[in-house]
Amino acid sequence: MIGMVKLRILETDGRYRLRGETLRQAIQEDRNLGLIPFFVSTTLGTTSCCSFDVLSEIGPVCDENDLWLHVDAAYAGSAMICPEFRYLMSGIEYAMSFNTNPNKWMLVNFDCSTMWVKDRFKLTQALAVDPLYLQHSWMDKAIDYRHWGIPLSRRFRALKLWFVIRMYGIDGLQKYIREHVRLAKKMEGLLKADDRFEIIGDVIMGLVCFRLRGSNEINQYLLTKLNSSGRIHMVPASLSDRFVIRFCVCQENATDKDIEVAYDIIKQTALQVLHESVAEPLVEEAELESREEKAYSSLEEKLQSRNNSLDSAASSGAAISVRSSSISKEELLEKRKAQSAAQKRSFLVRMVSDPKCYNPKIVRHLNMTNYRKMSQDLYRDRTLREAIEAGTRRRPTRFGSTFHGLNSTHDEIDDEDDDVNETVVALQQTGLQTPI
Repeated sequence: MIGMVKLRILETDGRYRLRGETLRQAIQEDRNLGLIPFFVSTTLGTTSCCSFDVLSEIGPVCDENDLWLHVDAAYAGSAMICPEFRYLMSGIEYAMSFNTNPNKWMLVNFDCSTMWVKDRFKLTQALAVDPLYLQHSWMDKAIDYRHWGIPLSRRFRALKLWFVIRMYGIDGLQKYIREHVRLAKKMEGLLKADDRFEIIGDVIMGLVCFRLRGSNEINQYLLTKLNSSGRIHMVPASLSDRFVIRFCVCQENATDKDIEVAYDIIKQTALQVLHESVAEPLVEEAELESREEKAYSSLEEKLQSRNNSLDSAASSGAAISVRSSSISKEELLEKRKAQSAAQKRSFLVRMVSDPKCYNPKIVRHLNMTNYRKMSQDLYRDRTLREAIEAGTRRRPTRFGSTFHGLNSTHDEIDDEDDDVNETVVALQQTGLQTPI
């Protein structure tokens, strides 16, 4: 059934937050189309810039329209153990379910996800699997968590969460989160004081989104140089069609000195990028541009040949009616730009999960490693084949020189001997498939 459900992504405001009026209009539009809205997923601390949807506006809309409101607080949910951040949860009483991942910001090893539901019976009714061989005498007295998800069994994730809470305590975890927020604010202040950079979004938790004032290409090149240096690692995001670099405080014992060193690395690398006239393109971007140039050249040649044929026909007096209009270079460039937009968005998504896409050193290393391995395999196979062929040529005939005078018989024996040699070669494991 879930494959038949339509998903609609709603627009956010200038601070990248979902608002209640936007949701209300979307619900009405869907109902006008004959659709039935039933589920709304909101976020406290989005992945791209750690923005917070306005639950105080969204919650009443969901309550009025009888919609299941889910709150995803995978990263920022851990910060709600600090009272000063709980204003961000205003309207949480309307939520039907709430999720956070302690492994992201509560010092718990991967993976650990906590899920709360207001009415657990609505959840278990949809996921209950109760064949006879799974029934037991304690079904009415104990909570069976196999009805809370798709898998029938699960690991004991709660144990490591319990250990962390017992080890650090509430005060220790609050101190850890507050320190990360303070360090993020320090990085924000350093970047704001530098006119070359701009801050994107609000810095509320431990994430700082910034960019170098300029084009998306120069920011993409800046991130490439930062990550390829091996001294710092960051991942990007796309906000309002702008390439944004995300700096997140992650290390448990990070200090002010670490923030200052990170800022110095970013500043020095930015100065290098600004003084370079031409930015080094990414490997995938360079390949994309070369393919687009080839496509443009071939299309231009076709248009030129068509124009030449039309001119020759007109000079000979033939009446030709042509309804096609030639494509100007500016129109073609605009078309290329529109087509590459989707590819670039897909590229940004892959960058988050695959560091090879934006670290040219990794790409070059993998290419050289594959090339060396392929060269070694080819050299080994060629050497083995030459040795086998040399051994075959030196092998004496089984009958010596007895049949030298009998040409026909000697040829037949040679044919048989070749067949035997070919069979022997094929049975040996040389890495090459020799025909039998």
